Amino acid sequence: MRREEGTSRRTAYPGAMRVLVASDADAASVNQRGALLELGAWEPDGTFEGRPAYRLGDLRLVTIPGHHLDRDGIDTDVARHAGAAPSLIVFLSKHRAESRAPSLTVHPIGNVDRAAYGGRPATLVPAAPLWMTSALRALRREARALPYNVTFEATHHGPYLETPTFYIEQGSTEREWADLEASRAVARVLLGLHPAEGPVGIGLGGGHYVPRHTDVALSHQIAFGHLLPTYALASADESSLDEAIRKTPGASVAYVHRKSLPRPEARAWEDRLEARGIRVVREDDLGALEGAKVS
Repeated sequence: MRREEGTSRRTAYPGAMRVLVASDADAASVNQRGALLELGAWEPDGTFEGRPAYRLGDLRLVTIPGHHLDRDGIDTDVARHAGAAPSLIVFLSKHRAESRAPSLTVHPIGNVDRAAYGGRPATLVPAAPLWMTSALRALRREARALPYNVTFEATHHGPYLETPTFYIEQGSTEREWADLEASRAVARVLLGLHPAEGPVGIGLGGGHYVPRHTDVALSHQIAFGHLLPTYALASADESSLDEAIRKTPGASVAYVHRKSLPRPEARAWEDRLEARGIRVVREDDLGALEGAKVS
């Protein structure tokens, strides 16, 4: 496998095993896997479900035959393969959207209400706020020269896992899934990823692409875990909020996109957060990221 300068050495995180999961049924995932193998000095790590597995420092790369959404408990299968429990799962995936807009996205997973696309009803998967927010920022840097929008997506779909997890996606059409430059940008992000710093928060309100939370994460010191958009809050209750807090490790703050909610509703959610010891913050409460453009 060809090694690109600067990607042959990796920083190991004590006790960590981060696992990247590709899917043979997903065109963008296959291309992201190919870019990872091209750019990193991976070593063989046996087979996983009959397919070659690889290791590079604290990273593992495995491939499944079917779609990710159907793979509840894959963290347990990986642990059996590797002989140790993973500390992080990242799914390599295509992104599909009716807008057909070229996009690179990251998002936490789980279901606020029913399980229409895998996972369990009213059950969230542990988020990985420090890693996911770092991935968003790195995607913005790596894709600066590419015609892609870089954004969070709200928490949605399965599978169900008990390990901190996020998706990294490339889309939104067959043309973007086949874009090897975009796949290489994703690979560079994952090969060079370090956890972010700053307070950990959950996000409430906004649309599916939670633009305010994306902007805040790109400009201020906060690491987002679960992101519950306005449409999800319509069916959410206090147990949903408890689940989002519990499944965002280290959550201490929340950012509410107030303009996306009726004022009484926004205030009610803020009261619920504060009653649970979660501080509701505005941008002025957060430090600016070095080098970020702050409005």
